Amino acid sequence: MKETDVERVLGRYAGTWSIWRSDTGRWYATRLTRALSRVQLDANLSMTVHADDAEALDELLTEQERMASAAPS
Repeated sequence: MKETDVERVLGRYAGTWSIWRSDTGRWYATRLTRALSRVQLDANLSMTVHADDAEALDELLTEQERMASAAPS
């Protein structure tokens, strides 16, 4: 993924996810919202996700956002 693509991912989720790259090169994102409810956790929503690269993280976050819009609060 090109640097501009990384910036796009960071910008897309600014304010909803805190995104960083670890010293080992893995990408992480943690929700900036309140803790998830038991119902949301049971619907497979995660407070923190990780991936090998920014592109894979983008896919995970897109899926998390899709599931969040369908899950009860």
